[in-house]
Amino acid sequence: MKTVRMLLPFTHGVDLCAIEHAIQLAKSWSATLVVLSVISVPQERSSRGARLEHIQQSKDFLEAVKQKAARHHVTVERYEVFTSDIYQSIAMLTRELHCESIVVFVAGQKGVLLHASEIKQLIEGEIAQILMVRLEPNKSGSMRHLLEKTLSPWLRGKRRDKVLQEQECPESVAKTPVNVGTID
Repeated sequence: MKTVRMLLPFTHGVDLCAIEHAIQLAKSWSATLVVLSVISVPQERSSRGARLEHIQQSKDFLEAVKQKAARHHVTVERYEVFTSDIYQSIAMLTRELHCESIVVFVAGQKGVLLHASEIKQLIEGEIAQILMVRLEPNKSGSMRHLLEKTLSPWLRGKRRDKVLQEQECPESVAKTPVNVGTID
């Protein structure tokens, strides 16, 4: 029996709840989650390459996926690419890595892990089946929002930048049913 391979592309905004949902989706399908972090590099020769904060965000994303997948016993393959053409790189690697579907997340009108314009390109490009997961706005892993709401009494009088940098997706968000739709 052939193993299902699902691509989870990333360009910005480490979102722990989206990562948790992607891992749970892969687990429920007994799929391998192929994680692709795409770092944009300007085409101009005069540019100095990728921005350091984008590289660090990519490393953080890949590490978060690795840790969460290990906890849930989900097989993960991780890739990182530097490119000036995000769509073309995702399309090429989807084919080369034999992924049947691409998992994308949206919250309201915004893309999660990818920009909305990048999601639109993937849908229009018909590279593979698109699994679109709609997360509730403000529950899409915005840890700052959730922590400030939960810990606001404790934070009064303290510096807000001392808040934990990583926290598990709250149980209520992780188990909240999400709307998963497929687009062929």
